[in-house]
Amino acid sequence: MAHKCLLDSITKVVVNVIELKDGANWSPPSGTELAPQDNGNIGDTWDGTQFVPPPPPPDPEPTPIDANGAAPNVIG
Repeated sequence: MAHKCLLDSITKVVVNVIELKDGANWSPPSGTELAPQDNGNIGDTWDGTQFVPPPPPPDPEPTPIDANGAAPNVIG
């Protein structure tokens, strides 16, 4: 079995990681392609020579607190 990374053909982002039997007669779905290396993860981008992980998500905004140390109850 071979671990393979399936890329979006336009963005080169890994959209799936699959296992293929050696010599399998399989073609990637339309709009996708197999990466030339097999060490990527879903969400990584193939830059032509290596996989680059996505940037980390931004830190959440701090929740304001009132003078009593409680967060305001805001609806809507």
